[in-house]
Amino acid sequence: MSIRRAAIWSLASQYASFAIQFATSVIISRFYLLPADIGLFSIALATAMMVSIFQDMGISRFVSGQPEMREEALRDYAGVAVAIGWAVALVVALAAWPAARFYTLPGLTSLLLIIAASYLIVPFATVPAALLTRAMNFRALFLTNAGSALAGGIVGVALAARGAGPASLAWGALASAAARTIIVQIQRPVLPRRVRDHEAVRPLLGFGSSSFVISLSAAIGLRSQDLIVGRLLGVIATGLFTRASALAGQLSTLVVGAINSVFYPAFARKRDEGAPLGEPYLHLVACNTALNWAAMVGLALAAEPIVLALYGPNWTQVAPLLRWTALGEIFFVAVPLQMDIPILLGRIKTLVWINLADTALTVLILAVFCLYGVEAAAFSRMLSGAVWFAIYITFQKRLLNIRTAQLASVYLRSALCAVAAGLPLALALQTGLYRADMGILPVLGLAAAGGLCWLLALPLVRHPAWDEFRLFASQLFPALPSRAKG
Repeated sequence: MSIRRAAIWSLASQYASFAIQFATSVIISRFYLLPADIGLFSIALATAMMVSIFQDMGISRFVSGQPEMREEALRDYAGVAVAIGWAVALVVALAAWPAARFYTLPGLTSLLLIIAASYLIVPFATVPAALLTRAMNFRALFLTNAGSALAGGIVGVALAARGAGPASLAWGALASAAARTIIVQIQRPVLPRRVRDHEAVRPLLGFGSSSFVISLSAAIGLRSQDLIVGRLLGVIATGLFTRASALAGQLSTLVVGAINSVFYPAFARKRDEGAPLGEPYLHLVACNTALNWAAMVGLALAAEPIVLALYGPNWTQVAPLLRWTALGEIFFVAVPLQMDIPILLGRIKTLVWINLADTALTVLILAVFCLYGVEAAAFSRMLSGAVWFAIYITFQKRLLNIRTAQLASVYLRSALCAVAAGLPLALALQTGLYRADMGILPVLGLAAAGGLCWLLALPLVRHPAWDEFRLFASQLFPALPSRAKG
């Protein structure tokens, strides 16, 4: 499958999964659960995921990024994945009661036990999904991701409607894990077995040990946020903070996640061919920032009406938090594949130390800002993002021999396009046409006008993403060029 065709399927997967998960979160938040319920589940999930970092141990990256793969060793890799995953499930189950005591939230116990059950199932999908990524079979991954999201969404909404409370989200996660495993095993079956070929597994474990340190550091930096907010500010603040962070993160993933998932195996192939990675990486940066910066500017400007229209009056306090988290996301998307490129180029040990420093600073910044309230905690995402950007862009530049002027040119053009995208909303604010209760349709109209301004700005500033957009559009609508010529 070509990179552009893979990108189309990956985009379809991202959009379908996002639409299902987003609709699920809107329905559950608007009609069934309050911020305290979401906060309780978020603390449970964050607690579990602090342990679940052991689960993958770099197996997915190892399988999808290796120059050569021995078919006979795959069942051994799957056996390792299941053994680790079941150990994780046991630890999460054992941590359920102590975590509930630490937070003085008895409801955490049952939620963590349900989440632990899902970790018994997840590892059966690890190796098959990595093989599909390695083969760039994003059509199969589309079926896997969309199918699992749909199963989780149906179960979650159905149980929330029956009054299951936060447990509906945990059961939805379990249903999603089961569906993902079934679908991916049908398409690329790899059944685990007790390890027979220890020589084949040794490189996997060696890779996994370094990858684990990175995963641990990343998990602490990301998942500790809900735990810190929950401990210092309570479950209601955690629910508000989680909803704002999730909305900005989901939109960011929707816009650029598909691009990044396609480029990782593509970069692995270029590395194996001995081709330079600098130019294609600059192109990836251009596409990421052109799309995501415009989306985040729009989300920040329209935070109030979006939150009110989607989640209802119980969630109005999310709007100011969403504004800061959306602007902070601008920094995090500006350095794509910040973990993957160093791993592909054999710089994993350096990456470990950089990641540890980044995590320590992120946790420290959030803990300090939490002392001043939940909005300050959301504002800290901008400061953390700026620090994160400075660390990783310096590292990537050195790895790929990219000049500062080249990056500055890309970032400047993307920033100009983002400003153009935000003009309709900014003008509506200045002229008084903008109201928090104006509804979703006017917001969509202003967003469409912003999208048009963005499209006009791309060729005006000679943005590299313009040619990519034209090629992508021609593949989606192949008849349009011929009609234009006629």
